[in-house]
Amino acid sequence: MLWRSRANQKNFDDDLPLAKLAQGGTAKIKGSIGGGAVQPPGSGKAKGKGRPPGAGPKPPGKKDSSSSSDSSDSSDSSDSSSESGKKKSGATKKAKIRLIKKKKEETGDNEDNSIKKKDRSPKEQVVVDLLCRWWYAYEDWPPEDPAYYEAELSKLSLRKVSIQEWEWVADVDEKGRHKVYELSQFKGLYRKHDGEMVDLRPKDTCPSFNNFMKKDMGELYSKLVLAYENQLKDLEKSKYDEKVLRDSLTTALNRIRLKAQAASEMNYNTGGAPKKQRTA
Repeated sequence: MLWRSRANQKNFDDDLPLAKLAQGGTAKIKGSIGGGAVQPPGSGKAKGKGRPPGAGPKPPGKKDSSSSSDSSDSSDSSDSSSESGKKKSGATKKAKIRLIKKKKEETGDNEDNSIKKKDRSPKEQVVVDLLCRWWYAYEDWPPEDPAYYEAELSKLSLRKVSIQEWEWVADVDEKGRHKVYELSQFKGLYRKHDGEMVDLRPKDTCPSFNNFMKKDMGELYSKLVLAYENQLKDLEKSKYDEKVLRDSLTTALNRIRLKAQAASEMNYNTGGAPKKQRTA
């Protein structure tokens, strides 16, 4: 066999099929590193868990024990980590709930956090309803008359300067008047050269809660009735279907009219006017 393999060595090259190489025994292959002999397949003992040549593909469903154990270990670790995460989140939620209950017990607030309507007196409720539509019952505020603001500026030794000339005029003129410019987006508000805000809007006529609370109920009811009536008139100009809002305003207007009538009768009877007496 040895002389036969040596005789056939010169016929072996890199393109020789492995089957022929196996038939020829142990032989050298051209271009092999170190010139060592190449063992034919199947000549020695197989190392590892490789399959012998010609055994065909591996049957499906059969996996190595090592890979199955690794996958089982990874799945077990992922399951355990997810379970531990769930336990931690559940413990955190429970701790938060206990903390909230403890705070409620300490403060005596055991009710839910629902927003409740503020308890108002009848007069406060009328004022709130009027503040929602005061521009339908009162004149524009702040006033638009420039003479009013000129007089107020003169009282405070201030002079109005336009934005275009702001950088070119003195902060204080020869008469001792400080320069201010008007805020275009807010009528009646001015800014001085040092950054101070000056509010010249009339405070006594301001449609505020405090000012309206100073008025009597008769005036508040009459102004609220006027506001509802003008709002309904203005609603007729809308290009949208305002039936729901119109019905709501009409219902509120009728209710306020009845209350205004009852309040006027009460004021009449308590004002010393004689009451009507029935004749037998």
